[in-house]
Amino acid sequence: MKKTGILSKILVIIVLLYLYVPIIVLMILSFNESRYNSLPFKFSLKWYEELAGDAALITAAKNSLLLALVTGIICVILATFFTVGQQYLSNKTNGIFNSIVMMPMSIPWLIMGLSMLLMIRELNFTKNMFFVTAGHIIISLPYALLVLRARMSSMDKSLEEMSASLGAGWWTTFRRITLPVLAPAMVAGGFLSFMISFDNFAISYFLMPNGVSTLPIEIQTSIKFGFTPEINAISTIIIGVSLICLAIVGVIMGSNLKSLAGGKDK
Repeated sequence: MKKTGILSKILVIIVLLYLYVPIIVLMILSFNESRYNSLPFKFSLKWYEELAGDAALITAAKNSLLLALVTGIICVILATFFTVGQQYLSNKTNGIFNSIVMMPMSIPWLIMGLSMLLMIRELNFTKNMFFVTAGHIIISLPYALLVLRARMSSMDKSLEEMSASLGAGWWTTFRRITLPVLAPAMVAGGFLSFMISFDNFAISYFLMPNGVSTLPIEIQTSIKFGFTPEINAISTIIIGVSLICLAIVGVIMGSNLKSLAGGKDK
């Protein structure tokens, strides 16, 4: 039994090292003065300064940021209304709805992007930002919906019933009871949708109009025509932003769980 436990721990450590050591190395090399990532290591912010002057990467980062922000906001709004409205559906209709909305989680994004591109061409439409945003919403919505649905399932239904029994209408009950309860999950779901959209490559690659680029596309293009250390710098920034978003989501969901546990104890 002890040998099995030790082997399991070693296996976990090996997997973690395999996953995270390359990321740590990339972040360290972003501060290395050498263009060719050669040793000895010499600390420098040179590549971050070069990045600040790279108009293509900065523009692509702004496009990704705006696209992810719009996607996150729309996903939160749709997920909120879907979550609230689902409780009024029959079990059969609810099951069909869940299958349709959650399907993008089981379909590779490469296939999703290609199929949307073929659909656009068959309908004689041109690629534009509307279709890019729609594609990002389709793949990001299930994640926001899962977070909100988990919060809704833990909500005390008697609160809405008491509100209705006191004469409050649907909108008043939603605004004063349901919305404040869902607010932490809405923020968490929004951050998840934002992160998924910001890092997405496949959907943007197939649907992005000519002359417009996102950060993942720009990084892929830069690597294709020759690696530059600015990629290390922008990748480090992306990792930092992602970690901050994950930390915020973790804090929000952690405080949310504590409040639920406190409410149950009472």
